[in-house]
Amino acid sequence: MNKISGYIDLHTHSTSSDGTYSPTDVAVLAKQASLSLIALTDHDTMAGVDECFKKGLKLGLFVIPGVEMSCVYEEKEIHILGYLLSTSFSQDKPDIPKEIFSDLDFFAKERADRNAEIIKRFKKDGIFISENDLNNGNPKAQITRAHFSNALINMGVVKNKKEAFEKYLEYGGKYIPVKNINTYRCMQFLTRHNFFISLAHPFQYKFSEKELEKLLLHLKDLGLKGIEVYHSTHSSSDINKLNSLAQKLNLLPTGGSDFHGNNKPGLYIGRGYGDLKIPASIFNDILNSN
Repeated sequence: MNKISGYIDLHTHSTSSDGTYSPTDVAVLAKQASLSLIALTDHDTMAGVDECFKKGLKLGLFVIPGVEMSCVYEEKEIHILGYLLSTSFSQDKPDIPKEIFSDLDFFAKERADRNAEIIKRFKKDGIFISENDLNNGNPKAQITRAHFSNALINMGVVKNKKEAFEKYLEYGGKYIPVKNINTYRCMQFLTRHNFFISLAHPFQYKFSEKELEKLLLHLKDLGLKGIEVYHSTHSSSDINKLNSLAQKLNLLPTGGSDFHGNNKPGLYIGRGYGDLKIPASIFNDILNSN
């Protein structure tokens, strides 16, 4: 791949997980935002990558195969981004090894089993949520808490997402069991398939500075190479702190909007809440290190 210029977005979601735009539409929106490269990073799936890549090819937009994996660290859910930089690109599609998809089936089953348990817990309290209430006509979508939030709103159980998450969807709460996938299992998958690995939105977990550094060192021992310095929720001060931490731990900065379409109103691809700009040099540095 040639050196990239302009601006990029390494954290986007489609209807393959909890975004509201199709993989094709994500590529179209990225091009309209004058981005030169994006990574599609749906939760625990790469099902939308081929579609997004093909549309990007037609538009003159580079699309990197990516994934956002969920796992547990000290009883907290954390998210880890993987970018498949070693993939060879044919004329019309990324050549993603079949073993990656078969391995992802394991994580998809874990997610499906957990979602079945969530549905069971709601049913016990008289709140009946079906698969159709969750998948919005896309049975292949990886269901997340965002889908449960939308279902609860549509059923009239809650008025908005804030109420849904505070009252019903707290991680580790009454309705949402802690996940079974730990950091070792998650990182094993990503390193086995030579993903470039970065910790997503590191301030979202509300760790202290010492706790965050401990987490990063733990993940680095398992193959972590980057940290998401640039994110829609990060202030200038946050970015400075994370850049310093990245330099201290010899990690490369990554960045993305965490675009979800209408599931995160007001957050735009490539621009976040309006002032996010991720230079392509971030990606070029990653490529050069790989």
